[in-house]
Amino acid sequence: MKNKVEQLKEMMKKKKEAEEKGSGVQGIGSGEKQDPDNAEPLANTDELSNQIKAAEDEAKEHHDKLLRVMAEFENFKKRIEREKMEQAKYANQSLLHDLLPVMDDFDRVLEHIPKDPSPEIAGIADGVKIIQNHFIVALSKHGLVTLDSEPGQTFDPNFHDAVANIGSEQPEGTLAMVHRKGWKLHDRVIRPATVSVSKGKE
Repeated sequence: MKNKVEQLKEMMKKKKEAEEKGSGVQGIGSGEKQDPDNAEPLANTDELSNQIKAAEDEAKEHHDKLLRVMAEFENFKKRIEREKMEQAKYANQSLLHDLLPVMDDFDRVLEHIPKDPSPEIAGIADGVKIIQNHFIVALSKHGLVTLDSEPGQTFDPNFHDAVANIGSEQPEGTLAMVHRKGWKLHDRVIRPATVSVSKGKE
């Protein structure tokens, strides 16, 4: 399109030169009438100007379209990059989710330790806690952490899965009991905490 505009401008330049050359041939005060053939460049000047204007408008339109396409392509690249990062961030979600029952088993073992255990049982409990903590640290390195769910907290369906509504000392609408821990991977909840919700004192 740029070449077309340049060609039209070159044609106008040649027409103008021809016009000036035709005017210079006639002597000043000669009284001779201008050759009709020399008037043709003047007649075509407006037409060429219109063609140049149309070509420039078309070039601008194509340029604007090109800018829009480039902007859309840039946005597309950014979206693809975000999706790739998101996929990489949660690539291990299925594997980590399968480890949660193991973490639940640690909790169950510790829940059944007597309040006043024998030295042997206390030693076993300490060993279980150490192994459990090692698992927690390892999982946290991959972004997997427990949800903060304790009795007395306000029930939130985004983080809690209610299985019962019971009377308790806790205020109505808060957590009465936490039966199973909830977990999240980075910012995504992969398992809500299983809880009972308090309906207040009965």
